[in-house]
Amino acid sequence: MYENGNQDHMQIIMEVRRNEKILKTFCQSLPEDRLLTGNDIDMDHFLAKEKSHRVYKTPAGAKLTYKMSLMVLANFVDSLESGNETNLQPEYVITVQNKMFICEVILPAKSPITGSIGRPCSTKQVAKCSSAFETCLELIKGKHLDDHLLPTFTKQLPAMRNALLAVDSKKREAYDMKTKPGLWSVGGLPEELFVTVLKLANTEALDRPSQPLVLLTRSRLPQLPSFFLHFGGGRHSDVAWVALSRPITATPEVIAKVNTFTLCIFHDVFSKEYESDVSKMSYFLAPGLSLDAINADVDPASVIAWDALQSVVDHQAKWGDNPWDNMAWKTEPDAFFKDKYVVDPYDGSRKLWTVGVTRDHVPLGPVPPNSAPRKGTRKNNDNIMEYSCSLWAKARSRRIFDENQRVIEAEFISLRRNLLDEFDAAPEEETHKKCFVILEPLKISPLPTTVVAMAYVFPAIIHRLESYLITLEACDLLHLKISPDLALEACTKDSDNSEDHGSEQINFQRGMGKNYERLEFLGDCFLKMATSISLFGIHPENDEYSYHVDRMLLICNKNLKNNAMKLKLYEYIRSQSFNRRAWYPEGLVLKKGKTATAPNTHKLGDKSIADVCEAMIGAALLTYHEAKDMDTAVRAVTELVSSENHQVTCFADYYKLYTKPKYQIAPATEMQRNLAWQLEQNHPYHFNYPRLARSAFTHPSYPYSYEHVPSYQRLEFLGDSLLDMACVNFLYHNFPDKDPQWLTEHKMAMVSNQFLGALCVTLGFHTHLLLFNAGFQKQISDYVADITEARKQAEDDAVRAGKSPQDCTPDYWVSVRQPPKCLPDIVEAYIGAIFVDSEYNYSVAEDFFDRHIKWYFLDMTIYDSFANKHPTTFLTKFLQINMGCADWSVMTKELKNIDGGKPTIVAMVIVHGKVVADAQAESSRYAKVAAAKKAMNLLSGLPLTEFRETYVCDCKPEDVEGGEDGEVHGTAV
Repeated sequence: MYENGNQDHMQIIMEVRRNEKILKTFCQSLPEDRLLTGNDIDMDHFLAKEKSHRVYKTPAGAKLTYKMSLMVLANFVDSLESGNETNLQPEYVITVQNKMFICEVILPAKSPITGSIGRPCSTKQVAKCSSAFETCLELIKGKHLDDHLLPTFTKQLPAMRNALLAVDSKKREAYDMKTKPGLWSVGGLPEELFVTVLKLANTEALDRPSQPLVLLTRSRLPQLPSFFLHFGGGRHSDVAWVALSRPITATPEVIAKVNTFTLCIFHDVFSKEYESDVSKMSYFLAPGLSLDAINADVDPASVIAWDALQSVVDHQAKWGDNPWDNMAWKTEPDAFFKDKYVVDPYDGSRKLWTVGVTRDHVPLGPVPPNSAPRKGTRKNNDNIMEYSCSLWAKARSRRIFDENQRVIEAEFISLRRNLLDEFDAAPEEETHKKCFVILEPLKISPLPTTVVAMAYVFPAIIHRLESYLITLEACDLLHLKISPDLALEACTKDSDNSEDHGSEQINFQRGMGKNYERLEFLGDCFLKMATSISLFGIHPENDEYSYHVDRMLLICNKNLKNNAMKLKLYEYIRSQSFNRRAWYPEGLVLKKGKTATAPNTHKLGDKSIADVCEAMIGAALLTYHEAKDMDTAVRAVTELVSSENHQVTCFADYYKLYTKPKYQIAPATEMQRNLAWQLEQNHPYHFNYPRLARSAFTHPSYPYSYEHVPSYQRLEFLGDSLLDMACVNFLYHNFPDKDPQWLTEHKMAMVSNQFLGALCVTLGFHTHLLLFNAGFQKQISDYVADITEARKQAEDDAVRAGKSPQDCTPDYWVSVRQPPKCLPDIVEAYIGAIFVDSEYNYSVAEDFFDRHIKWYFLDMTIYDSFANKHPTTFLTKFLQINMGCADWSVMTKELKNIDGGKPTIVAMVIVHGKVVADAQAESSRYAKVAAAKKAMNLLSGLPLTEFRETYVCDCKPEDVEGGEDGEVHGTAV
């Protein structure tokens, strides 16, 4: 457009046309080898000349032509979800082969296919159309374009991507619970008995002389770990048990003796009179000798105190049917009454140690002050004689006692049974145990006091022993050989909300030992790694997104819980602490005493069952940690996920699933070999297949036709799980006292994109990245400048402090902005590449961690603020500590799209029933983070009084979890 009559405008136009003519003349005069062809813009002209172009007609009648395919493909790409990093558009890359043009179209990462290569064409424009046409055909074949050539990609994501795979952690149902190990159910008359010696490592902790007990069983017990028993006042001792390798012959005489002795202990010590039936006895007891050292190979007969056993048997044979007629003690000297065990036939709770005869008191004398109190309606404390008798008044009136018999000084025995729980003895328990009694209404037990002292410890021992045996049966159910202490830890749920890390425990069961929380943290990570490795080998054709969906189906709580239900694993979970009425053997007929029945059901949440599955995997891994053997853990994963996508039984089998792809074994170019050599300078690993290294540094935007290797996405999926495992191993073993909440939050620092981006630059990996996107290159350059400056500043600070630059603070990266996602991705992809190249040698991943990552996290305290600044954790601390509010929550809800596409997760921060903030994202994790950030922006400047008025908050300090000590554990995931 020019102004009519304007000579200046006319002059400019004429000059442009003249220059154009000169340029055309110059170009036409050039030699033929200098001419560029294929750039002609008359599309219709060249398409008309092209004889090989095709037309595709859909069932609905829509025609796809070469020219139309460009618009169809552009429309499809425009329908994909766009991120913030760059605008989505197809990339066309043209190469020349044999004087023909071949175009490759590369679609964004969000696309279900990566692109296609067109046919050779004479011009670049037609080659571009050809590649677009081929890509559209692939999209139609995959049903990502409908019959009207419109995008349907959002409806064609993996079928199970939106499956409801979570379980309700609050929902609890009653399940059957094993109360006794299957070992006890073997009945009949035994032909041989295996010996297990039970003794205290620190006999002084009992504050009374004791001797070992011998446990006799029909089968040999495994060697079980020792554990602590607590006796109050800071006194405790290990229980040392030795299972002897050889049995003793169970002759009728031996069986009769140990059976009599066992029933005597139950009757005199625990006030339970059972009907004698050897075939129903789960186990037998016998007195043991106090030997200095006992090993598994000693003669089993040499550890039993046969004299003490015979003495009890003889006494029971004479007085067992009517022990109250035994008055032989009346003629015994005073020395006889020292250190005897006395029981009350009419009060099962009253047991006494005798000190000896006292001449300071008489039967009809008053009860001395500070004597052990006797409470209850039938307790007459008028004098020592009445104090000694527990008969009801009417029965007492029919009994006449010798008023001249000797008075015995004695000590009342505490009936505490749960010695597994640490406690402080109450002052009255220490000072008011002394008493003075006559023996006529009581019974002197034939059991030696040293045996009785150990017998009082026996309930706690047998409870823990049975717990070990039951959890080992769970291991047998899964075909696993796991250390007994780890098996028990994996199956121990000591509160209703054990899975809620950092929350106040509800219905906490004391004295159960470690619960499954830490093992679940470890097992969860190994489960992720194991399934990732398996899927990588089984489905080489899958993309990263499909891998994530398939892995989600394997490791989700719903799958674990369902498989555990099939195996009835819930029966083996230990959710009940020691019960003084439930430890007795089952199957015997109780003739006298309170009925002792153990509860055979317990309430469990679905998530608890799934957590135990992960804990069992963790226990299997930890059992063989020193030997670096993962085979048992691999077997545990196979048993618990029960899927065709994971059927291996040892770690070596993973590599058997892997078939080397053609791109890996193809001859490497000089550039690819040079890349492998450069990488070896940064990390001492030599690539056997340099093309794997090239793949690890190839961005999805880079054309396949240039290097003929796939992008790093599949290797990154694999490397991510390997890096997670290395980090979790480091945290688990270096911080044995930290809870899963702390471990999780600090692991997030180690695997965060923020750290891995900094590590990528430190190793120089960013210089090897191949990508075909100018926007990404600008972002990378800016980030490299920022992180390099931060590192230099940290080194300068170290030098000024008199240190070497290498001793700079390792957390210099925390204050730097987030890196482009591709930088942390190539670090993970590199780990995946060396793992595959080394034929699945996990040690290469650990070596990478030790060399390049461990240094940053030797002091984890410097990352406490990093973990606590996580939005959800920060919100938790703010509401509970700053505002003193307990009635708040972060709720999530899935919103399904109308078109059937991927649903949106909405998260809401609710305070006293009012929605403070909400946010939407693809996953609940990111939705919660976004909602927490919004809530903090709204609440952070709010005065306390205004907060309480606005949200009608009347919470009291005691309502807030962790309010007393100021420690509140939020969640960073």
